[in-house]
Amino acid sequence: MLRIVADSSCDITQVEAKKLNIEVIPLSVNFGNDTYKDGIDITADKFYEMLLQAKELPTTSQPNPLEFIERFEEVKKSGDSMLVIPISSKMAGTYGNACLYRNESDYSEIEIVDSLNTISMMRCLVLEAVKKRDEGKMNVHELADYLRAFTKRIKLIAMVDTLEYLHKGGRLSGTARVVGTILNIKPLISVVDGEVRLIDKKPGVNKAIEQLVKDLKDYDIDTNYPLVFSYSMNPDRMNMLIERLKADRGDLGNYEIRSIGPVVGTHVGPGASAITFVVKEKFE
Repeated sequence: MLRIVADSSCDITQVEAKKLNIEVIPLSVNFGNDTYKDGIDITADKFYEMLLQAKELPTTSQPNPLEFIERFEEVKKSGDSMLVIPISSKMAGTYGNACLYRNESDYSEIEIVDSLNTISMMRCLVLEAVKKRDEGKMNVHELADYLRAFTKRIKLIAMVDTLEYLHKGGRLSGTARVVGTILNIKPLISVVDGEVRLIDKKPGVNKAIEQLVKDLKDYDIDTNYPLVFSYSMNPDRMNMLIERLKADRGDLGNYEIRSIGPVVGTHVGPGASAITFVVKEKFE
């Protein structure tokens, strides 16, 4: 049996994980001395409610090492294989620690894929892993190699209300942060090579959304995969984005709407709107 394990930054709920026959290891969100397991002790709605009331910004932390160690011991004893998909190695240390524990287990049937992604991008990668597992045509090593190539096809462009949260969480430089503190400037960001990058800035929500719509035209989107719209606490902005895209492109085909969970919400803050999509495979 091939077991798939991801961390909760993929924003797949425990209920969804059970239906998909995968395991989701919770990361933690810390408000002062209080720690909450993502998706278990705290929901997205409750998180944003607490975030707005918090005197200090929350922090996030990696899974307990035992979450990996126990699973690696179990799969080794059973003789099964395991594929682990953690948040981008450039955003957290989960990938490095998982590799360390895998090496200590001395079991060759465990593969760890650096997602180079998070939230809906990572979710897309996990769902692709599930699809390929269910097809039953790849062993764990072949699947890992396939996913390492596929992750490069997953793209995200987003508008955030401010860069303050990303900066304080250590996800952006101080220089980039200045952009997000200018009155009414809305930063546009992307995830490039596993890191959050500032790609543009626009005065006001409307112009920022117009730019996102324009930027999407630069990509050869694979319509076999749905567009995924993600938001943090402010669905109105996301709905504006969807309606503007419909006006520009007509039928959007299959698309999904999802709330950004507590772990990534800690770093983007309220008011973010993102589009995730898969581009067509290039043959050289």
